[in-house]
Amino acid sequence: MRTVIIGGGFAGISAKCKYPDSILIDKNEYFLMTPKLVDTIANGESSLFYRKPDVNAEVLNINFQEKKIITNKGNISYDKLIIALGYSQDLSKIKGAKDHVMKLETFEDAMKIRNEIEKANTLIVIGGGDLGVEVIGSTVELLSKIKRKGKERVVLINRGPRILPHMPEKISLEAERILTELGVELILNVSVEEIRGKTVITNKGDFSGDHIFYAGGIKGPDFLSKLKISLKNEKIEVNEDLSSVDYKDVYGAGACASIFYPSTAEVSMQSGVHAITNAVEGRDDKFEPKPLADVVDIDNNFMGVFMGFPIIGSYAKILKSLALINVYYKINKVNSFSNKFNIL
Repeated sequence: MRTVIIGGGFAGISAKCKYPDSILIDKNEYFLMTPKLVDTIANGESSLFYRKPDVNAEVLNINFQEKKIITNKGNISYDKLIIALGYSQDLSKIKGAKDHVMKLETFEDAMKIRNEIEKANTLIVIGGGDLGVEVIGSTVELLSKIKRKGKERVVLINRGPRILPHMPEKISLEAERILTELGVELILNVSVEEIRGKTVITNKGDFSGDHIFYAGGIKGPDFLSKLKISLKNEKIEVNEDLSSVDYKDVYGAGACASIFYPSTAEVSMQSGVHAITNAVEGRDDKFEPKPLADVVDIDNNFMGVFMGFPIIGSYAKILKSLALINVYYKINKVNSFSNKFNIL
């Protein structure tokens, strides 16, 4: 039986590590460590790591009836298929966002944001989740290094009454305290209605800035819309066992699957393992992720949640480091597998 994984991100490499005989396809020979994109903004350090797929090719389409993957280097057949193509930021929810905001999906995006921050007088970030808070932290860190801290305005606009709403209130309050001490303006409980040029229009007034960064929701990559497969909220619609609602031998994993859980790296990795286990072993076990930790870094102030309990300081920093080490281990493990596939 041939099991193929499309996409070598968090879900894809985890699935490959679980079943090394599966075939991993990716158009890139590098792994984008998305949690480190904020470090790229702050320090300019790379968030790309060498990761060797079994097939280095771009997927152009999938013929689900014939169980055939069409790539720019030839066609690949499969018996079981795991689609783990990651995410893109959803800019459709706010009028004008597609034309006027910066987003953070790639290393190039991070470097662009870094370059723009160095020149900007006012930066507005929309969204007070993990990404928005860490981008703010990286911005303050960068401004401090180039000795511009205090000469600019940094604004965080959040729809809800508190930032990091998925974490314990203690962590939200601590994050708000630190951001306020760093000079960040917190605009809470505000709905963004439109972005017009360099102005954010809300239900409680307008805010103007040199650059606007959107840290709102995510969706599947645009490529999914080309496929003859059901989508839900622009992600692959899956059953509770992560199988496609259309094809019993096709599974969605990671941020491109319509699972109602936070799209963290940890949950994505667990979904990759779960999807390929069900696929290879012919099971229909329900996916029930068990997230252990979620940690944010605000200008080297670490805080988050571990097994439901708030954590602050060195313990949180250690947990964040351990999570990254786990990913590095999986990348190295994927690279260690001998590429014995000659299928193109």
